[in-house]
Amino acid sequence: MKIAVIIERFDVSLGGAETSVCQLVEELRRVGNEVALLAASGNIQEKLEGVFILCDKSGGKRVGLEAFEKTVKEHLVANEYDIVHSVLPFDFADVYQPRGGSYAEAIRRNAASYSNKFLAKFKVLTSSFNRKRAEFLKA
Repeated sequence: MKIAVIIERFDVSLGGAETSVCQLVEELRRVGNEVALLAASGNIQEKLEGVFILCDKSGGKRVGLEAFEKTVKEHLVANEYDIVHSVLPFDFADVYQPRGGSYAEAIRRNAASYSNKFLAKFKVLTSSFNRKRAEFLKA
């Protein structure tokens, strides 16, 4: 089976979602699947087979979700996959698996981690000012 796995950044040194997605890709390959990892940006010292950094001309800046979505769609038109698995909120993916839960829940959990109730409320109210979080929440 030919599978595309989509992640925002390919950099396992970041840990968390990046590491678990790489483990998922390794396991899918181990059981005989052909897997392509599609990322907007990445930290690749050498060319790795099956890893596609689609927005590598970003100069290290974060690529917006909409721009990355357009680039991924272009890649999917040029390359056929049986399954598209994404950890980003793309409605064209066959499987959407947000790492760490939904973005709304992540905002609530972050706020709840503060013992000061005023600060917790402030975090929830101002979460929409974080461009990336707002973009992902909207998606």
